[in-house]
Amino acid sequence: MMNTKRIALLLLVIFSGIITQAQSLEDIVNKNVAALGGADKLKTLKTQYAEGTMEMQGMNFPFKRWVLQDKAMRLEFTAMGTTNIQVLTDAGGWMQMPVMGKTNPEDMDSATIKALGKQLDLTGDFYRYNEKGNKLELLPADTVNGAKLAKVKVTYTNGNATTCFVDPVTGNVLRTSNSLEIQGQQMDLVTDISNFLKTADGYNYGTAISQEPVGIKISITKLENNVPVDESIFKKP
Repeated sequence: MMNTKRIALLLLVIFSGIITQAQSLEDIVNKNVAALGGADKLKTLKTQYAEGTMEMQGMNFPFKRWVLQDKAMRLEFTAMGTTNIQVLTDAGGWMQMPVMGKTNPEDMDSATIKALGKQLDLTGDFYRYNEKGNKLELLPADTVNGAKLAKVKVTYTNGNATTCFVDPVTGNVLRTSNSLEIQGQQMDLVTDISNFLKTADGYNYGTAISQEPVGIKISITKLENNVPVDESIFKKP
């Protein structure tokens, strides 16, 4: 029969492992929040404007993007002499894509809205994750491009999930991986993020983004936070 001292020792080892894992997860969360600019700054983040270029199939497309925190996002890009628009709001979404022969605005399907929903949040998956309803699970560390990264699975309230690969030193998310349904097609999307730059107002974002297997490379050349945004740009014509 196992004696009480042995039971006590085993319980100590078991609970020590649980606490260590929980602390490791919270450490990753805290480092990521600090890397983005810190909790005090993130809670004041209301809007963002970005511009740059998207490279696909050897062609560059200039883009502009406006976001109202938790409310709306508008993406415009120029391709083949046309201006193309995608808008997502907390109530739905629409797009107008002349480059695809869609010259009139059309509502987004529900699966695409669900897949793109996280784009309304400028503060990242880890900041106030409990309040947002995000569930975090610490997975075994993984190696990406020769670097050992922490690995956290994020499950959102809508059921979608993303795996984040986090630099344990800087707290920056260097890769995300998720399975999405966009326009009726299931896609396993891997996004690599690099060239992290701190803005003049103290926020920190990756400005070089590549996505596979779609072969898109995004370069952000301008980023402004908490600038005025005309909410009429999100309304469907």
